[in-house]
Amino acid sequence: MLTFKDGKEIFRKSSSKDKIEVLITGDCCPWDKAIAPVCAGKSSEILSGIKAVLDDCDLSVVQFETPLTNAETPIIKSGPNLKCPPECVDFVKAGGFDVAALANNHIGDFGPEPVMETIKILEKNGIKTVGAGKNLEAANKPLIISRKGMKIAFINIAENEFGTAAKNKPGAAPLDPLNNIRLIKETAVQADHVIVIMHGGNECNPLPSPRVIKTCRAFAEAGAHAVIHIHAHCPQGIEIWEGTPIFYCPGNFYFPSPWQQFDPKSFWWSGFIIKLAFDRQSAFGLEIIPYTFGYTPEKIVPLAGEKKAAFCRYMAKISKLLQDQDEAGRYFDGWCAWHGRYAMPNIRKVSALWPIEHRDPGTIKQFMPLRNYFTCEAHNELVTNFLRLVEEDRIKEAEKYIPKLQKLQIADF
Repeated sequence: MLTFKDGKEIFRKSSSKDKIEVLITGDCCPWDKAIAPVCAGKSSEILSGIKAVLDDCDLSVVQFETPLTNAETPIIKSGPNLKCPPECVDFVKAGGFDVAALANNHIGDFGPEPVMETIKILEKNGIKTVGAGKNLEAANKPLIISRKGMKIAFINIAENEFGTAAKNKPGAAPLDPLNNIRLIKETAVQADHVIVIMHGGNECNPLPSPRVIKTCRAFAEAGAHAVIHIHAHCPQGIEIWEGTPIFYCPGNFYFPSPWQQFDPKSFWWSGFIIKLAFDRQSAFGLEIIPYTFGYTPEKIVPLAGEKKAAFCRYMAKISKLLQDQDEAGRYFDGWCAWHGRYAMPNIRKVSALWPIEHRDPGTIKQFMPLRNYFTCEAHNELVTNFLRLVEEDRIKEAEKYIPKLQKLQIADF
């Protein structure tokens, strides 16, 4: 069982002296009230508390969840359209990141051109990118980097919300498990280690869904040497599956939000940095480095002492829950009973709009939540399971897990 004493786990004795350490963060979006200080050159100040951590690795990756653009071309979608001005690339530069992972549900929020603009801005500033491109083929292309005599490959994919790449359209690389598994196997022949970074899941759910667990384990079985799942905006558990570490979500890295007032008890404002140690065989150790960030212009501050110990105990607790598939399924039933009901008003509203007025953007936008329930894997799984609970008359039974979920949502450290 993972205990995360001091945040570290050595799960296999290293088989060689050669070693490489890779650092990966959760969602980064320096927008809203962060834009002004970042554009004013204060990124180094915001990051100063954890800069030593960011520098203490051989290769670093940030999940960058926003296009860099001044474009005024928001796409029609459900949910907010996020963007940061091009000057916000300074935040990634100040962090010293080598790679920006761009497969997420916001990279295409302002259309295809800003996707390419973002890639060009990052690469012009010496930051490699993965997970987005000028078309589906380019977006799916793995990024392979050589460090210390080893080749590290990154595959970055996102669930099918909005802004996904197509045959002749820039966007994010999509989750497509059969093709993803084929690509993992092909890439494993070209590189010493393959790291899959996947963006998706249910936001603010402290536990991954059965589908997410099944998918991440399948990627590990296909040959990935590490699987990192991101998007929940809160920490989720960790497991070692057939020798491969799977991180179900590290939480937000830096994501000031107008929807969330700063609350130290909310996991929106805390998370952990992932550090993986590889030898020539595979990953053999990991470290989680927890932190909290306040509302801009407060810094990202690493947790220490009893706060760090409490965070690590929490991670051990939610990681243990993953090992009982039946119990994990009951937690997900509780999540669906809690949140599935909110889908019904959208479905009723859209049905009243039929037949659709195709030329009215406002009408089309009202259809987008329904579109997302069908095409985004996380939303589809939630609604499908909610309807199954209704069919089997198990809503009341599932609701018993809502208080347990609410307790796990409290950042009590």
